[in-house]
Amino acid sequence: MAEKEDWEDVGGSMSPSGRMGSAGGGGGGGGGGGNEPFVPGISDAVTSAMVNHFAQEITKGSTNFLPAFLASARRYFNVSHGYVLKKCLWQLVPTNSLKKKSSDGELGAEKDWTARVYEGLEVDIEEPDLYIPTMGFVTYVLLCGIIRGLQDSFHPDVISSNITFATVALVLETGIAKAILFTGGAVNTPTLDLAILLGYKFFYLSLHLIFGLFLGWGHKPSGFIFSILALGLLVSCCVALWQSLRRLARMQPSVGQECVSDIHKLIIKALPVGQVLIYYCLLPTWPPPAQLAALSDLADTPLKMAVAN
Repeated sequence: MAEKEDWEDVGGSMSPSGRMGSAGGGGGGGGGGGNEPFVPGISDAVTSAMVNHFAQEITKGSTNFLPAFLASARRYFNVSHGYVLKKCLWQLVPTNSLKKKSSDGELGAEKDWTARVYEGLEVDIEEPDLYIPTMGFVTYVLLCGIIRGLQDSFHPDVISSNITFATVALVLETGIAKAILFTGGAVNTPTLDLAILLGYKFFYLSLHLIFGLFLGWGHKPSGFIFSILALGLLVSCCVALWQSLRRLARMQPSVGQECVSDIHKLIIKALPVGQVLIYYCLLPTWPPPAQLAALSDLADTPLKMAVAN
């Protein structure tokens, strides 16, 4: 009872003027309705959520970086010769996988010499691995150096400049693709998986350059056969990325975001189309055709003779 009386005394000690002042303050807030305060737009909220998500991706596991990196590397490099051959063929002809998903499990997967098994489960063919993109990247850099050597313009800095340009292009492309997928509802898309999927283009670029070197005999390739091969590689690159983006569960919108499914379907079709521009930018400059090189040497011959005399 004493506590109740104290409470009533405290409540009753408020003067009428104080209550009027509170009411007046509330009225003043209501009277200012003509000048409503600025409310951040939806784009600001999406940008803030995106930045926070990137920060979590970067800082996640920073205290145990080396063990986490080794565990991830073991998963992505856990491949066999048969799987690499099968995966390369699938990258060239990216058809729908008829085998059951890895979540269903397969007890006899270890007996299949083309299967990729991780933690007792067979991994789907669309799952990214680091072996093929890494080998493709190294081969691409070396082939670019060979092409520069055919133009008599090779120097040691060519290798480092090619590595830097290709790496920066891949990082920027991954960041843009991550942001686009985030806005499409796929907020849990792993950045590393996305970078690996985009890095498969170096496999196609390496084949492109190999075909060009053989069909062009050291000069800029041309002709119907090379055009068909180059077009086929580019189409396979785009279709393989589209198949992976639409079939991998972690690349899909989160649960409860069905309203953005249509936008996500458009995004996973637009991203492979954007590969065409990146693919073209990563192609090196070929030496001039053999006919032009011969004519250039023929035109320089009189000049060289005049200088010699």
